[in-house]
Amino acid sequence: MSTCPACGHASTAKLFEVTADQASRSFVNPRQYPARSRELTHYLSSLWGRSTCDVRRCSDCGFGFADPFVAGGADFYNLAAPHPSYPTTKWEYARTIEELNGMTTAGKTIIDVGAGFGYFLDLVRDRLFHTPDIHALDYNQTALLALQSKGYKTFSVDLRDAAFDSLKGAFDMIFMFQVFEHMDRVDDVFARLKYLLKPQGSVFIAVPNDIRTCYMERHGSRLDVPPNHIGRWTTAAFEALCRRHGLQLSKCEHEPFNLATFLQQDIVDSFLCKAEKPGSVGEFVRGLPRSKAQRITQALVALAQSPTRLPAWAYAARNSSKLGSALWVKIDKGS
Repeated sequence: MSTCPACGHASTAKLFEVTADQASRSFVNPRQYPARSRELTHYLSSLWGRSTCDVRRCSDCGFGFADPFVAGGADFYNLAAPHPSYPTTKWEYARTIEELNGMTTAGKTIIDVGAGFGYFLDLVRDRLFHTPDIHALDYNQTALLALQSKGYKTFSVDLRDAAFDSLKGAFDMIFMFQVFEHMDRVDDVFARLKYLLKPQGSVFIAVPNDIRTCYMERHGSRLDVPPNHIGRWTTAAFEALCRRHGLQLSKCEHEPFNLATFLQQDIVDSFLCKAEKPGSVGEFVRGLPRSKAQRITQALVALAQSPTRLPAWAYAARNSSKLGSALWVKIDKGS
């Protein structure tokens, strides 16, 4: 029985177990990239120190977590997603900007952790913040070049790295969109956030909605497999972590449900789930050489399989108020 990393409660229950091979298939198609698939499987076994990883849930705060609770490093992401893409817009961008519009932002210093190509920063630059006051952190070299070309000051190391030791109280606001669920040593993360914030500073965090993740896993869609996401955050889990570090969880909201976006994503995810099965039609199609014809074939197979999703969609329609994609929080530091 593993202790909850968020609230420290000792009572946790096992949700499921994945093998290194199963997890590897979730990220890399072995038919298409056999060598990379084998290397990733070996990496995962080494990362976990065994051939399997459990996903558990805390009975107190509801936090879901990988056990062992270890994040995938740069080697993992280079193997699992060597050519990452970043969406140009997200609901949490708009919600954060709405919040910022009610705050004093002139002359404030900010940092976006996991900034990607800087799409969020592009939305607030000049409108809310001056470019010299904007900092960005990302590991990807292509992303770093893009950020630097826009005039943002960049970091390419972990937030907890010694490179940030000299920046106590350096930032008025910190943004972490779809990043925190990838991170281990969460107490070290929150201690660092508090250290870097100025008095009255704020952190804005968005993570996947755990309720949506549970829907996916209980209704034949994809498993949220570690070590990509290793934390499944809930309001109660954020509250527990904030209390431990003397921070205030001031706002917590779920992304509104969008039916069209939901259906599109569900069709894709359920196809990908089926395609992870060795010898399946989906695995064969995904293993074809990458081309326009392959993409069209994937789409046709996914659409042909979609009628099997009707019972799951009926459930989603009855529970749509809870099934938005993201959970957004604003956390404040006092004086």
